[in-house]
Amino acid sequence: MNPLYAIPYLGPFLVFATSRFGLPIIVAGGIIFFYEGVPIGPLRDIPYVGPALAGLVDGRVDRQYAAGQKAEDALWQEKIKLAAIAQAADNKTRQQDIDAAAQAYIDKQHSDAGRIAELVRAQKDQDNAPPVSTNPSGCKPDGISAGVSERLDAIGR
Repeated sequence: MNPLYAIPYLGPFLVFATSRFGLPIIVAGGIIFFYEGVPIGPLRDIPYVGPALAGLVDGRVDRQYAAGQKAEDALWQEKIKLAAIAQAADNKTRQQDIDAAAQAYIDKQHSDAGRIAELVRAQKDQDNAPPVSTNPSGCKPDGISAGVSERLDAIGR
């Protein structure tokens, strides 16, 4: 008698495995075990132990699922990277538009400064002009005097 048959539970298993019905069942079980693996559920989330255990008992389905998940993650990382590049280009274009508008505003202020200086000179010339002889009251013509204009200028136009 074989000494393995003396071990409890192993003996009856070996007898069944070598029988006419047991061998096909053992082979079918081995194929299913290889293909499907052993479901370990939340044990796979244990640090260090989970991945090692998953590597031992995962079947072909789990390996294909993990490979597909890695491919999907890589695809999403690429999409995120392209979206970040597109966002940076959009931000650069918007910043250029803002800079162009600011430069146009500054240029307009410089051109306005020349016109304002002309108006101030014309206003002072009008203030210093001799009274019009056709005006019997001797008053200056309508408008804001230079002093009032300067005081208004201090608080903003």
